[in-house]
Amino acid sequence: MTSNVQQSHSRRRARRTLLGLASATALAAGMAQADEIRFANPQSDLNAVSIGIASYIDTLNATGDFDIRRYGAALLPQGEVAAGLRDGVVGMGFLVTAYLAAEFSEMNLHATLSMLATSGTPTDSIVATASGAMMEYVFFNCPECLVQFANQNMVFLSSGSTNSYDLLCADPVTTLSEMSGRRFRSGAANFTRWAESTGATVVPMDSTEVFTAMSQGVLDCNMLSVGDIVSNGLLDVVDSVLLGAPGGVFSGFATNTVNLDTWRGLSEPQRAALIESSAGLVADIVIAQHNNLQAGMDAAREAGIEIVEMDEPTRTAYDAFVQGDLSVVREQFSDLYGVDDVEGKIELSAQLIERWKGLTAGIGTDRDALVELFQREIFSRIDAATYGLN
Repeated sequence: MTSNVQQSHSRRRARRTLLGLASATALAAGMAQADEIRFANPQSDLNAVSIGIASYIDTLNATGDFDIRRYGAALLPQGEVAAGLRDGVVGMGFLVTAYLAAEFSEMNLHATLSMLATSGTPTDSIVATASGAMMEYVFFNCPECLVQFANQNMVFLSSGSTNSYDLLCADPVTTLSEMSGRRFRSGAANFTRWAESTGATVVPMDSTEVFTAMSQGVLDCNMLSVGDIVSNGLLDVVDSVLLGAPGGVFSGFATNTVNLDTWRGLSEPQRAALIESSAGLVADIVIAQHNNLQAGMDAAREAGIEIVEMDEPTRTAYDAFVQGDLSVVREQFSDLYGVDDVEGKIELSAQLIERWKGLTAGIGTDRDALVELFQREIFSRIDAATYGLN
């Protein structure tokens, strides 16, 4: 009897060993078996980036070659996505490079120059312009950018942008002369420098405190896109909007960043699918941002909020500030972050932004045209057989 029991235990152990080996073999096969890939995106479902990511994931899963699942802030808050990608907690994710200013200094240099996109030559779609210029810079003109991603065990795959920032004020502030002595909230150093150049005072404040501060007269204006006026609950405290001031966008994020080990575990056709589908991802973000902007404008008008464009003296002063601020950016990235040839990189960034103003002219709200543009100018130039594998 004891012998039979021992034999039975031995057989069960053997089966468990075989099952374990089979499981290990399946894992080693990796993405060819359509194992689940975790995509970290802590932003709300209504965020423009989230809308683009959701469509991207659906497109890839529909092929049957992927099982990508989005995970929100319960898994990784935004500030921890970088570590999660680096350590393989997730295979893909929405990365904000500003959280790692030094580690992604090369890409952040270009992002810091975003006010060039809203100065000088007008653009039909600031989001499409900023997104296209960033991707062309990182993919094809900044090998140092790609090295920094690789150093964090990541592969860059696409970019994106916010809408342009505007001046949302509790009382009318529509000209340069009316800004002096006012109290502004700023979300970035370059916006702070612009505000101070107008004679305004910048008040450090968390975004959650803005409504109360504006309603109590502690804060005069908030620098935020009018497209976010509803989502930030500011309709009842904003009386006027000055469009295009402080201008600029936030483009310091990679809408789809892939863990390097995950990327190398994919088959070449799978990597090609991720690359090709990225054109639709970026186009969907552009359209979603446009829709958010229109909804914000409509809500502001319905609430009786005055919406004005910058007058010529304000525009002239703005353009002069943007050009003069380049020396500050140059010094910052040279001295603080040790970036080489900052002068040349700033010049190249400016050229790419102007190029994409032209490329996106007239098609900023045409998804099909944007997909074709991003595919032609960016993603068709990326070789799935070699990109991220060296």
